[in-house]
Amino acid sequence: MNLKAALFPLALAVLAGCTPYTVKYDYDSQAPYASFKTWDWYAASKKAQGKSDGVSNPIMDRRVRSAVERELAAKGLKVEKTAEPDVLVTYYPIYRQGTVYTTTTLGSHWGYWRPWGYGVGTQFTEARRYREGSIILEIVDNKTNQLIWQAVAEGALTGLTDPEDAEQQVSQAVKTMLSRFPPPRK
Repeated sequence: MNLKAALFPLALAVLAGCTPYTVKYDYDSQAPYASFKTWDWYAASKKAQGKSDGVSNPIMDRRVRSAVERELAAKGLKVEKTAEPDVLVTYYPIYRQGTVYTTTTLGSHWGYWRPWGYGVGTQFTEARRYREGSIILEIVDNKTNQLIWQAVAEGALTGLTDPEDAEQQVSQAVKTMLSRFPPPRK
C-alpha cells in the first residue's frame, strides 16, 4: 500500500471537518415519524394565514427551498398541495452582525521582558465587521400544529463568495440538516 493511498482517507476526514458551519438538532422523540408521508410549506398552509415567512432575498429563498424539496423527495416524502399534508416545513434565514478585533504591535523591547525594560514601538487595533448567516429549518406536525423537529446550520450563510459557492454551501447545509430527519428510532 503506497503512502498516498494511506493518507487519502485522512485528508478526506480533515476536509470534512472544515465545513464553515455547524449543525445542531432537536426533536420530539414521541412524534409518529413513521406515519409521515406528505409535506408542504408552512407558509402555504391555512395555519400561516397572514404570517410572513421572514425571507427577504428571493434568490436565497429559491436556493434553500429547492434544496429542502430535493432532500425531502430523496427521503420519500411527497409534496401535498391539495389535501392536508402530514407535516409542514418552514425555514428562517437569520443574520447577525459581528466584529473581529485584531491588534498588531510593532517595535522592539529590551530589558528581559520586565516592566522597567526599554523599548520603542506602537500598537494598533483594527476592527473588521462581518455578517454571519444561519439557517433554521423546522418541521411541524400538521395534525397537532406542534413543532416536532428542528435543525440549525450556524454560519451556513456566512462567507458566500459567489452564486456557485452559495448554491453548493446551502445545498450541503440543508442535506446535513435533513440527514437526521426522521430521527433514529430508539
